Amino acid sequence: MKRHSIRSILSLVLALLMLLSMTASVFATEGEDNKKAEADSVRQEWNDLQNKIEAKREEMSDIEAELKKVQKDKANTQYEKTLLDQRNAALQAEINLLQEQMGVTEQCIAANLELEKEQTKLFHEQIRMEEERGVSSYWSVLFKATSFADLISRIDFVNEIVEYERSIIEGLRDTRDQLASDREVLEQQNADMDAAVVTLEHKIADSMKLLAEYTATEEGMQAEYDAIKAEADALDDLIAAAEQKAIELGLTDIIGTTGGYEWPCASIRWITSMFGGRQSPGGIGSTNHKGVDIGTPMRTPILAAKSGTVTWASWNGGYGECVIIYHGKGNSTLYGHLDNGAYNVKVGDTVRQGDVIAWSGTTGNSTGPHLHFGIKENDTWVDPLNYLTGWHYYG
Repeated sequence: MKRHSIRSILSLVLALLMLLSMTASVFATEGEDNKKAEADSVRQEWNDLQNKIEAKREEMSDIEAELKKVQKDKANTQYEKTLLDQRNAALQAEINLLQEQMGVTEQCIAANLELEKEQTKLFHEQIRMEEERGVSSYWSVLFKATSFADLISRIDFVNEIVEYERSIIEGLRDTRDQLASDREVLEQQNADMDAAVVTLEHKIADSMKLLAEYTATEEGMQAEYDAIKAEADALDDLIAAAEQKAIELGLTDIIGTTGGYEWPCASIRWITSMFGGRQSPGGIGSTNHKGVDIGTPMRTPILAAKSGTVTWASWNGGYGECVIIYHGKGNSTLYGHLDNGAYNVKVGDTVRQGDVIAWSGTTGNSTGPHLHFGIKENDTWVDPLNYLTGWHYYG
C-alpha cells in the first residue's frame, strides 16, 4: 500500500514537472515571439524613417541646386546693373560736359552777333563820314583823280578798302556759319545722349525689377528649405530614438556591431599623425589637424565608420578626393585623400556601418598613401581616437 502511494506521488510530481516545463516553454516562446515582433517593428520604423529622411534630403538638395542657380542669376543681374549704373553716370558726365560746350558755343554765337552789329555800325559811320566829305561812292573817289597816275592810285586804294571790308564780312559770315554748324552738332549729340540715358534708365529699371523677383524667389526657396530642414531634423530625432531601441535590442544590422564607430580601414590600426596641433607635414598639411591620419597601402578599402547618409563624394580642397557621411544630430565622419575617382557611393546614398565607400589614395595635400579620418560631434571636430581602440602610433 505504501509502495503504491509513493508511486502515485512520484507520478503526480512528474506530471507537475512536465506541466511546468511545457508552461515555461510556452512563455519562453511567447517572449521570443514578442521580442522578434518588437525587433521587426523597430527595423520597419527605422527603414521607414530612413526612406523619409532620404526623401527630405533629396528635396533639400534639389532646392539647394535651384537656390544656387537663382543666387548666381541674381549676382549676374546685380553685376549687369552695376555696369549700367556706371555707364549711366558716365553718360550724365558727358551730357554735363556737352551742355557746357553748348553754353560756350551760344556765348560765341552771341559774341559774333555783337561783332556783326558793331561792324554794321562802322560801315554806316564810314558812309556818313564820306557823305559829309562829299564822297557818295567809290566812283566819286575815282572821278576826282587829277591824272592817270592818280587814277591808278585811287583804284588801288578803293580795291584795298573793298577787299578789307569783304574779308571782314566773309570772316563774320564764316564764323556765324561755323558756330551754327557746331551748335547743330552739339544739339544732335545731346539728343543722342538723352536717348541713350532713357534707354539705360529703362534697362536699370528692368534690372531692379528682376533683382526684386530674384530676391522674392530666393526668400521663398530659403523658407521652403528651412521648413524641410526642420522636418528632417525632427526625423533625425526619431531616427536617434529608433537607433536607441535598436541598441537595446542588439540589432547590429541597424547600428553596427558596437552602436558607435568602427575602424574605417578594417584591420589597419597604424596612426601616422594625431589629432590637434602638429608640425605641417612636408609644409603642405594643416598645423591644426582636425582628425587622424591612418597609414594605408594604396587602394585599401575604406569602410563607413557608422551608418548614415552620404552628403559629399567629390574633390574637397586639401582633403583631395573625399567622402562625408552624415549620421544625424550634427554628427558626421570625413574620409580624405582617397584614390582618384575611387568612389563606391554618391551623394544621397544611405550606407550602413562597414560598407565599402571608397579606396585609399594620396590626393590633395598628401605626402603619401594614407586616410585622413575625422569625426564631428555636434558640428565640432573631435579626436577619433576617443571612440576607437586598439590603435598604434607610428609617428
